[in-house]
Order: sequence, then C-alpha cells, then structure tokens
Amino acid sequence: MTALDDKVQDWKQSVVTHITSSDDPSKLADHALHLARILAYPDIDVKKTLEGIDVMSQHVVQALKKTASTPPRPTQVIEGLNNYLFNDLKFRPNTDDYYNPLNSYLNVVLERKAGIPITLSILYMRVAQGAGFALEPVNFPAHFLVKHVMEGDNGEIIVDPFNGGRIMDDYALKALLERSYPRQNISLTRVFVEKATVAQVVVRMLNNLKGSYYEAQDMEKYELANEMVLAIDQYNPDAIRDKGIALLKKGMVEDALNVLNMYLEVDPEAADADEVLDIIRQIRSGKSEQ
Repeated sequence: MTALDDKVQDWKQSVVTHITSSDDPSKLADHALHLARILAYPDIDVKKTLEGIDVMSQHVVQALKKTASTPPRPTQVIEGLNNYLFNDLKFRPNTDDYYNPLNSYLNVVLERKAGIPITLSILYMRVAQGAGFALEPVNFPAHFLVKHVMEGDNGEIIVDPFNGGRIMDDYALKALLERSYPRQNISLTRVFVEKATVAQVVVRMLNNLKGSYYEAQDMEKYELANEMVLAIDQYNPDAIRDKGIALLKKGMVEDALNVLNMYLEVDPEAADADEVLDIIRQIRSGKSEQ
C-alpha cells in the first residue's frame, strides 16, 4: 500500500465508518480533528483536544448559573456562548486571510482563535453541546451556519458563529445570500436552512481544503483530500472528475480515461461535460497515434 492508501484507510476507520452508521452532529468536532490529523497534523491528540473544548463548555455553564434563568432560555444560552467565546476568549473571523487552508483545521483555529464559518461553527456546536444546548449544522450557501430547534412547534433560532454568534432573521439571511451571490436575485427558501448531514459538513470542509491546496499547487494534499471525499461518497461527481484530472497530471492516462468516463456516466448533464469530453477525445487521439 502507498502512503496515500494508508491515510485513506485511517480516514475510513476513524471517521467514515461512524458517518455511514450514524448521522450524529455531536461528533463533528471529532471528525474535524481526525481530518486535520490525517491531512496535515499527524501528532494531534484528538481526545485531549476535545477535552480542552469541553472545559470551555463548563465555563459557559457556570456563567449561565450566575446570569440566566433556570433553566436558561435559548437566547440566554446563545448570549452566554457568544460572551465567552467571542468576548472572553476573543475567537474571531479570519477575514484577512480567509482562504488560507489553516482556517479549515480545527486544531489551528483553537490555537490562533480565528477561523472561517464552518470551523467556528463546529467549535460553537461542540461548546454548546457540552453546555446541554443542542445545535444543528446548516449548509447555507457560501456561509456555514448553525441552528437551535425549539421544543414543540416553536420554530428555530439560526446563529452565525462567524459574526459573533449573531441571531439571523430572514432579512439577515437574505442579505447574506445577496452578498455571496450579488445581482443573481436568488430567492431565500427554507431549503437553505435545513439541517445538514454530517457527511455534507465533512465533504464541505474537504472541498474547502481541495480548493486551497489546488491554488497552492500542493497536489499531494489535494489528491488526499479528494480521496477522503470519495471514501464518504464514491459517486460524488466533482471528486470523480478531479480524480481523473489528477491521474492525468500524474501520467496515468488509462486510469484517467476510465475515471473521466465514469464522471460523465454519473453526471451526464454536468456543466463542464463538453470540456471533459474534449479531454477524453485528446487522450484517445494521443493513444491512437502511439
């Protein structure tokens, strides 16, 4: 087995088996740390790091006992989380270096106290969980969020950990959508704030890293991140295509051809189908001339 195969096998045992057997958002911080360990930080002590986060939860619990009603109202818990994480500990959005891959590693976010929406949200969820406050991940377009579902039929509270734990109403959500997709006039629908699966969240983290490592031309980490996506979803169209391109760059022409053909079978209506067909034709033309 190659080093890449060993790491993918580690990923399957540490994370994928749990994702496929149980859609449990309380494990997202565990998965995020294993992601960091396998991709870039082999010496992470996942258990010890999680224990450090859980200590934060206890600080929130103690603060709520002094300032909130019993039991605390959801808005009081959110206020307590925000005060501790963003005022006391000074966690902040990394707007100056947003696309740095380090922002996608939870261990680095804990060290630097700065991150992007998805990593700050995973931290926020874990601290809330330890304080007995359930939050769900929200795969909002271009900006990850979390939400608390109220008991009974009392609605939900959507929170933006990237912006200090701001509570998001429909007006704020629409403004966020328009900032991310200017002049496209996309309608805000409830689909955008539905609970995300754990698999969707982890794949989104890996796709962020793929983009960063492709820009940096770190093809080894790019390929590993892509294989980690495929370990979760073997029919992920983008990951299949990207594997084909990576194989082509490595000179593995026959394998690349097979994978790119698979991409068109999985997603025949893909926006880049014509471009991929051109690549396939060039490969076949080159083979026929040999």
